[in-house]
Amino acid sequence: MTYTQKQAEPEIFEILRLLFRYALRRINIQHILFFLVLVTFDIGDAVTGAIMMDAKGIGAEYNFIIRYVYENHGLAGLIAVKLWFIVIPLMIASIVNKQSYWLINGILASLIIAGTAAIQANVQALMGVPFMDPRDITLLYIKMLVILGTAGSIIDDHIAKNATSAVNT
Repeated sequence: MTYTQKQAEPEIFEILRLLFRYALRRINIQHILFFLVLVTFDIGDAVTGAIMMDAKGIGAEYNFIIRYVYENHGLAGLIAVKLWFIVIPLMIASIVNKQSYWLINGILASLIIAGTAAIQANVQALMGVPFMDPRDITLLYIKMLVILGTAGSIIDDHIAKNATSAVNT
């Protein structure tokens, strides 16, 4: 009997179905938040910022570090720098310290909010319409970081306290 295309299709679908089920069991909220930070704060902000700098000139970018990196290393360098200095340290922190799960989630949510605001400001600046001041975006990020980070820390402390009291009883 020869191996035909029709016989291969059910096997491929079965493999994809099993991979999908495995991924769903392994993915948690933090994985989704890391992905959204990568999409919004890292790639989205970098790409829209690069398009804005190409269209409006390098001076259109508020952050002088971002201007320097983009001018000397291009878009790939900009994405890499943001990845290495923001996402990678957070991933290491979440792996090393499992007790700070919700604190890390609060930080990630703050980065998603800031990334979304930065993307919106870049697109609005590119279109020539009024946009949110970069200082306001930074202030929004700091406020969200304090609020969501504190809430995450409180949740982590509560979970740790409950786990400790459950062990002692």
